[in-house]
Amino acid sequence: MPELLRVSSVPDIIDTYVRSSDYSPGQAFIGGKGVSARELTAAELAIFKTELAIIASRQRNQAIADLIARKAPRVLDLVRVVNYETKQGFKGAGARGNELILNPIRVGDVGRTTWFVSVTASGAANWIGSSASTRGMTVSSLPVLGHIYLGFVDQVATPKVDAVQLVKNGDPWPEEVLDFDWRGNADELALHELKQPWTIPPAENYYMPVRYYITGDDKLVPIAFAVKRATDVIAALA
Repeated sequence: MPELLRVSSVPDIIDTYVRSSDYSPGQAFIGGKGVSARELTAAELAIFKTELAIIASRQRNQAIADLIARKAPRVLDLVRVVNYETKQGFKGAGARGNELILNPIRVGDVGRTTWFVSVTASGAANWIGSSASTRGMTVSSLPVLGHIYLGFVDQVATPKVDAVQLVKNGDPWPEEVLDFDWRGNADELALHELKQPWTIPPAENYYMPVRYYITGDDKLVPIAFAVKRATDVIAALA
């Protein structure tokens, strides 16, 4: 089994990426396609590295922390792409106005009220949105929002879902088989890392169908992040 990264590696992973030939100032590659990006200042990049390392360090499961650390460059790319639209930089927890923040995706971000599902019939089902009701990466018609999915966990002893699919801008991506049954025992967390992160930049839309193969209680939860403007969340708890 590969050695897991230390969460303190997050800043080093980001620094290595920014200095590498894979990094293209003014552009990020999402699904093999170049997308316009706006760079963060040195101070903003430092905030991003610190906050993502904090999020990773909160994870009691080391495999999840490792996943976040390894995919940190892809999360940075999404921040840069959203910043191209907002042009106010990334300030994280200190953000105001159109400055950007990064948070784990909440159930409300995808139009749900809970991750818990009582599966009464096996087969295909819409898990996030539907073909008639997609999740759009706009706020008040402005392209100022982005989502990125790194993987999934299922928090029941026997997961009921064995496949998930991204349908992005009406285009179905290949399904990902959730091989939760390969766990050593039921006490081990059912964790699935996507082969490639699913990134939805500003102005795009998506939904996710899943396939339930048995009935019963299920709780599939994404390991995912939302990049937003501070103005869109500051009053959210009021």
